[in-house]
Amino acid sequence: MVTMTKVCVITSIHSPYDGRIYHKQCKSLKNAGYDVVLIAPKPDVVESENIPLITFNRPKGIKNRLQSIFHLYKLAKKENADLYHFHDPELMIVGVMIESLLKKPVIYDVHEHYPNTIMGREYIPSIVKVPMKLAYIAIEKLALIKISGVIYTTEEIGRRYDKYNGCKIENYPLKEMFPEPSNEKDENQIIYLGGITKIRGVLQLIEGFGLAVKSVPQAKLLFLGSFESNQFREEVYELIDQLKLKENVTFISRVPYEQISAYVERSSVGILPYLPYPNHLVALPNKLFEYMAANNAIISSNFSHYAKVIEDSQGGLVVDPEDPKDIGTKISHLLSNPNQTKELGRNARKAFETKYNWTCEEKKLLEFYRSLLIK
Repeated sequence: MVTMTKVCVITSIHSPYDGRIYHKQCKSLKNAGYDVVLIAPKPDVVESENIPLITFNRPKGIKNRLQSIFHLYKLAKKENADLYHFHDPELMIVGVMIESLLKKPVIYDVHEHYPNTIMGREYIPSIVKVPMKLAYIAIEKLALIKISGVIYTTEEIGRRYDKYNGCKIENYPLKEMFPEPSNEKDENQIIYLGGITKIRGVLQLIEGFGLAVKSVPQAKLLFLGSFESNQFREEVYELIDQLKLKENVTFISRVPYEQISAYVERSSVGILPYLPYPNHLVALPNKLFEYMAANNAIISSNFSHYAKVIEDSQGGLVVDPEDPKDIGTKISHLLSNPNQTKELGRNARKAFETKYNWTCEEKKLLEFYRSLLIK
């Protein structure tokens, strides 16, 4: 009997059915013949899949989160995997313990530029941001002395890991989620996909959309995602009331991962109005590529790495995310010129099919795994 190589994937923060972790990486590994087990926080609903899931109650408070680190190490040790792959910075100590005590290779999957993320978090008091950032950098440097490999999502993030055994694996969409370009478009609908937060430019977007509605009164804006807080929800609804946009703006909370494509494909324009916070200046949101997959024309912030993708694909327009007037002008232009919008959407879809899809990244993931397992 041939024994399959066993992989244990660990996350302490993300949903077990996270798009990158579960639907892309875990399924790709499973399909490649690995025995995959996932350790993750307990979900509200357990999906029926063939990847074993070991769950735990998400800890609350710093003390409980620190205690949970050792609990997660015990869960990981019990699996006796050949390789471990973790996804959250607070698990660095777990990775070091596995490398040091179990003598198994470990991958740290870096989703964001965490020093920049710390500096951009509004809820972190300004006085502690720099000490937290420096502490993270120091802890990470020590951890990476032991950890076998690092996965990161963009070149900008990857520059921090030039000295280590790293691999860039972008968070591109699955082809099977968007198998065919959609022709069932609502020419008047724009979609905003993802968390509804202040630093993602939601207020500026609504102001700009309000300006666009004056020239395109049939325009519709769909938000698909959850609010960062009840307080921000109230602020957004107050602005919508003030601008008399109730009939034009719709909110839908989170939906199962597999259903996202239906909403995106129905829209004709996808928008990414992220503000210039530190992490946004180096990370690339997967929403950009999901818009491309759904053959949407794209309106995105004018950051250089966003603009590079837009220019490469010829799939959209860039805006100053801090300027509602610019946002409104670009929205109005695309909704008033449906033929150009369709052409941009076709260009974006073509770029997704040939370059910006998970199939390309899956090959790099599997090769990186092989390189660590043969050492």
